[in-house]
Amino acid sequence: MKARNSMSVDEQYQIHLQQLKHKEPGFVETIYALGNGHLGVRASNPLQGNSPAYPGSPGLFINGFYDLTPITYGEAYFGYARNNQTICELPDPRYLIFSVDGVRSDETPYQIEMIDKTWDMASGLLLETFHVTTPTAKEFTLTLESFASQAERHLYVIRYDIRTLNFSGSVTVIKQHAYVNQQIARDNTDMRRAQRGNTLLQTYLPAAAPTMRISTQKSQLSLLMTMQYLGSDPRVQLNAHADVPNYEIQLQLTPERSAQFSFGYSLGEIHNQLSFEVNQARYIEKSLARLAGESFSSLFAASAARTRQFWQDSDVIIEGDPILQKGIRFNLYHLYQAAGRDHSTDIPAKGLTGAGYEGHYFWDTEMYMLPFFIYTQPQIAKALLGYRYATLAEAGQRAREMAIKSGVLFPWRTINGEEASAYFPAGTAQIHINADIAYATDQYIRATADTDFLVSAGFELILETARFWLAYGNYADHGPQAGHFVINRVTGPDEYTALIDNNYYTNRMAQHNLRLAVKYAAELKQLAPDKLAELAVTDAELAAFKKAAANMYLPYDARHQIKLQDDNALNRPRFDLKNEPATNFPLLLHYHPLVLYRYQVNKQADTLMSDFLFPLDQDEAQLRRDYDYYEGITTHDSSLSRAIFSILANRIHDPDKAQAYFLDTALTDLTDLQGNSEDGIHAANMGGSWLSLIYGFAGMHYGTDGLTFAPQLPAGWFRLSFKIKYRGRQIDIDINQKTATFNLLSGAPLTLYCGPEACDLSQKMPVTVDIKHA
Repeated sequence: MKARNSMSVDEQYQIHLQQLKHKEPGFVETIYALGNGHLGVRASNPLQGNSPAYPGSPGLFINGFYDLTPITYGEAYFGYARNNQTICELPDPRYLIFSVDGVRSDETPYQIEMIDKTWDMASGLLLETFHVTTPTAKEFTLTLESFASQAERHLYVIRYDIRTLNFSGSVTVIKQHAYVNQQIARDNTDMRRAQRGNTLLQTYLPAAAPTMRISTQKSQLSLLMTMQYLGSDPRVQLNAHADVPNYEIQLQLTPERSAQFSFGYSLGEIHNQLSFEVNQARYIEKSLARLAGESFSSLFAASAARTRQFWQDSDVIIEGDPILQKGIRFNLYHLYQAAGRDHSTDIPAKGLTGAGYEGHYFWDTEMYMLPFFIYTQPQIAKALLGYRYATLAEAGQRAREMAIKSGVLFPWRTINGEEASAYFPAGTAQIHINADIAYATDQYIRATADTDFLVSAGFELILETARFWLAYGNYADHGPQAGHFVINRVTGPDEYTALIDNNYYTNRMAQHNLRLAVKYAAELKQLAPDKLAELAVTDAELAAFKKAAANMYLPYDARHQIKLQDDNALNRPRFDLKNEPATNFPLLLHYHPLVLYRYQVNKQADTLMSDFLFPLDQDEAQLRRDYDYYEGITTHDSSLSRAIFSILANRIHDPDKAQAYFLDTALTDLTDLQGNSEDGIHAANMGGSWLSLIYGFAGMHYGTDGLTFAPQLPAGWFRLSFKIKYRGRQIDIDINQKTATFNLLSGAPLTLYCGPEACDLSQKMPVTVDIKHA
């Protein structure tokens, strides 16, 4: 394995076209999509992207830039979500027009063949080569180099190289903003895909470079898109055609002489339209200034430096399986590309690589992706939690709509903070998202010791979600639940089991949420007592939290000795998964929800998700019983499922299952395991692959004494190495089949644990511990 500082030439950081499972345009566009948390660009065909015959889905996405479409119900009840929110598909910045022998490529299609794509994730640079044939049989190669800047999140930069193959002569290149109203591919049979194609408004503004204002009609948002030539070649002329500003380049080429030119795109902040009207001149000036005096090389150097720092902090080394090594790096870099960093945006379920799930944010962020950022890029984790804090008012309004008089209810799927799920049994009913956000907030505070965030935002998130549980749940009077605090008519993580009573996962998470509120209120009495007064926290309220948590009903079946998914889980027959045709998966595309709700069949880990999050709740024997039972009824139709099964397989010392589930998790998108990667990456699954490695094979968890590791590597692996940031420190963990070595790279001394053995770390020397195998 090459040293970490030699990554730029390491093939294990590169994704080559020839190594992909297939080469369909939509799939390839997703795999090679570039992003930086603010913008994302699919790797489309640069000539044919606007052709109706092109089977891909080219476009640019801006995190949080969405439009609204009213939801039409046959029977609309009070409190139903009112509007769809759909991320907008913006002009493709890769698009180029050629004119050879008087024939324009946007009027008469040229034949273009994809020859090669190589994505160097060590630097963030995408290199592509296409073979182009004109209608008059002229041939040339078109090479693209592009990156989404990690140093300046508003910038996307691309360089073109043209070399003729069988002719010498004149070639005209036209670079302009592509059509703004490209339609998102629609498929009414798959609810996971975007179904809307909102019309956007475009206005070209007077400026020193082509500058377009793009506006939505319903959400009343605007942003600037500026395209600027990077260089001083006199052949590049700024013109206008049909009132569309463009750059036109007249070239005289020979096979021995290529032409190269670069463009930068500046994508501004999202503003409401009134703000835009008032500040338009200032926004234009700022947009142009981002590229002033810059070149492709200077911009790339700054971006690559930031990317190298990302790998220094976040890389995971797996020795013994080069395919997995590449897969995990692919996942981690896509996570980095997807995460909002401005406290106003989150991580869309498909990242910024496509319009799948309409660009919505789910619980995926807090439970699957945030841990990676907490322990490697804590500032990004803080920004993501900041988004939830910024939408507290909307969550409070949603609680009021649901007749909850105190606390907040965060939306199941959203962009702007309002609920956008039209199907409430698998949407609003998943109220566990409140506790998920509280759990993630606690994880961030525990790992970072960021008391400033606790006071300014974290405690309020935990408090307001805790208040919701007291208002939503109640104390039961009858049956085995009598005297217990119960939470009825909810849906847990498993969307094949809806509107049930006492979902184990929901109740356990709510219990944790309530206890967190009590815990942190005690801390704030010392840190910031004024904050408790500001939020009207009383001793009586804290006592009520404590009582509800102590009396929370957690269903358990004494005969089978398993945790029950809900009160009536065992009264439903099992779905016959063994005899179900493979073509019928995922089941949600082949059965009405009411069919699935009648059976014991799980889309994903549900009760087992609780076992994962609370490892001290059960001994290994209990965990094995839970695991064996729920594995038998789980389809893994959700990409979120296998990571949890892999982690728990490690905890019950079943290495074969742990590795098998992890293989599917790590390679989900590169192998198109779910069959829908063309709609965008599976971002939560990518976070799950990191969880599988760090919480599974490395065995990281909070033990009774503190941060603890219980490593166990698969038989074919020689080494697992990674870094974490923890309470102002950075720690390097290096695991092989026999030992685990912990090296404190920065920060004050601390004690952590490898199994039962204490490791007292200082910067003086690493600590190596023998691994005790079960």
